[in-house]
Amino acid sequence: MQAAPRRVKTIYSVIASPQRLEILRILNIKGPLTYSALKTLAGFKSKKESGKFAYHLRKLVRQLLIQLNRQERKYTVTNLGRLVLNLTRQIEEQSLVESGKLYVRTSHQTMEEFNANKILQSLVKEAGMPVELAQKITSETESRLYKFQTQYLTAPLIREMVNALLVEHSLEEYRHKLTRLGMPIYDVTQLLNKVGDDGGNVESLVHMTGGAVFSEYLLLEQLPRDVADAHLAGDIHISNAGVWGLMPDTVFVDLLSVRASGFNPKGRLAYAPMLPTPENAEKALGIISNLSLLMDREVSVEVTFRNFLQYLAPYCRSRTKRELEAMILRFLESVTGGMSTPQRGTVTLELNPFKHDEVGRDLMEKTLDATLGTYRDFVEATPRPEVRLLLAKPNRVDETKTLKQAAGILFNGGRIAFFSPDQRRSFGGVNAGILSQEYQADNISVLHNLSLNLPRLAYDSNQDETYFRAKLAMLIGVAADALGTRRRMIERVLKKSLLPTLALGSEAVTPVMMPLIMNFVGLEEALTGLIRDPATGSRVALAEKIVQTASQIADEKSGKNERLGVAMLEEDGAGRLASLDSDKYGKANIQQLLKSGYSQSPAMVAADLDNQARVEYINKLSSGLSGGVSVTLDGESEDIRSIYDLIVNAAPKLPYFKLDRKIVVCRNCGAKLPPRAQRCTRCKSVATMQYSTAS
Repeated sequence: MQAAPRRVKTIYSVIASPQRLEILRILNIKGPLTYSALKTLAGFKSKKESGKFAYHLRKLVRQLLIQLNRQERKYTVTNLGRLVLNLTRQIEEQSLVESGKLYVRTSHQTMEEFNANKILQSLVKEAGMPVELAQKITSETESRLYKFQTQYLTAPLIREMVNALLVEHSLEEYRHKLTRLGMPIYDVTQLLNKVGDDGGNVESLVHMTGGAVFSEYLLLEQLPRDVADAHLAGDIHISNAGVWGLMPDTVFVDLLSVRASGFNPKGRLAYAPMLPTPENAEKALGIISNLSLLMDREVSVEVTFRNFLQYLAPYCRSRTKRELEAMILRFLESVTGGMSTPQRGTVTLELNPFKHDEVGRDLMEKTLDATLGTYRDFVEATPRPEVRLLLAKPNRVDETKTLKQAAGILFNGGRIAFFSPDQRRSFGGVNAGILSQEYQADNISVLHNLSLNLPRLAYDSNQDETYFRAKLAMLIGVAADALGTRRRMIERVLKKSLLPTLALGSEAVTPVMMPLIMNFVGLEEALTGLIRDPATGSRVALAEKIVQTASQIADEKSGKNERLGVAMLEEDGAGRLASLDSDKYGKANIQQLLKSGYSQSPAMVAADLDNQARVEYINKLSSGLSGGVSVTLDGESEDIRSIYDLIVNAAPKLPYFKLDRKIVVCRNCGAKLPPRAQRCTRCKSVATMQYSTAS
């Protein structure tokens, strides 16, 4: 027992030397070090000081505060040494507190004496406040901090105090600039617990936390105040706010221009391989694979590769069907392997076999058949396929082979959208042909993650149609300002080469034009709220007026280099807007909408296709909304034949459509399960997930 006090006394005597304490700290921070490296870092640089350094080192080794790894010839801190360092730090901090002065625990993990000048500098430098006003706020902050009699301060606490004073003095504009961005501890904890259940990983977690910071930054600093207020109030909704000001939503890449120029990365893309004009099918697919992996990180929603068949077919003449399928399968697997998080942009391949002037009909059909056959096998082997297809509808309904293949793919959970051969669409329904003919470009980026809350306008209009359309025109003005601001933000990001593939990758992918599209949310609910007598009111006529008004205002606000459009697409925000309106106008009015949110793109069932009035209504919306309309058909059939019949019936009647089938997948073994299955039939696991073929 008497040895213990002597041991403690000896240790205290050893660390009483500043040099020995510094050696301990260096090893704790740097990790294992050789004798010579430790000597240099500890400041014993001359040969004359070698003996002194060896003396201090022996003292530390004898007291077991550090030890030598004889195999590596490196010194490390022992657990006892770390304990001594922690106790020393606590003693230092407490002595500072007991001194009666104010000390601050900084964000870089040090204790510093409180200095009011740092508040003054922050107010002037960060917030842009006049010096005299900054001195007044600094003085008042210092006075309140000394009244707290707290043991120690933190940098966030001081910032909160300053912000509270700015609010008291009605200096909101300066408070916004000083606000610390981040997430509460509770939210981070909840995110950690949830992200794995949603199929995410560590990269998803980092993406979401970073997105939360940039979302706050967007609303507090980057957007005009009226636009930010409109989003927060629920008049509009900004989707993907975390990347809204950093990257475009949908990018169209014409593969024919890629085939002409190849992929020649520049600038910050020097790490990517240079791929000249492809010589064979393997290299042609390799270029798309490289592009998709690079652009996947620079696009928030979707990358659509146009003219996939026309690009690939010339290299397929001498290849057998089996060879083609093997190559395309490797390509699909490589693309999917790079899409590591759900937050990344998806990849869509446009298949339009009716443009075959250069390669001939037979070769085009051979390439299409191999692509669809491979995609079918890929879908069957992949629990949740992330590559989408855009399939041009046949000109004649007797061309049934392609549609039969598509029906089988959809039945097994593949994702296919159908479009007219003369259109340019994304899987999500965005219309790439929105630009006027003189400014038409093959490779464009589209900004569209902004929605207008039409039901709220209807509630506020008290069934006055004229007043509703006037309010709509004003809201479109706010949305146009928001999208114009966003375009300028994206252009600055491109100039800084923060999107190197889009900005520097190649002429084939550089966005020349950026159309701006605003999305209608809740058109059907708005029509219900505006029509006084449902028996006599014409929903179709009123919808046409609303669409005409919106399109006219968008055209008026469009410039030579800035094309504005209106669309009805499936985007994030319908649930949020319905919930906000429920709080504002009463849950009784829209209680039935709270689960799914307001309507967005038109949804149809099989019977609607035989209703001529309904089909005409959808087609009028499609022709009036230049930004695109995404029509979804209920595809919950239990056999392939029913799905095929649905596609055949819809193809000649709708310019664009998708089928919505809910696919249940076992998260344990990846097996696809029957609809509404609660337990896996293969491994008996109850851990299941669901996705839609229309998303």
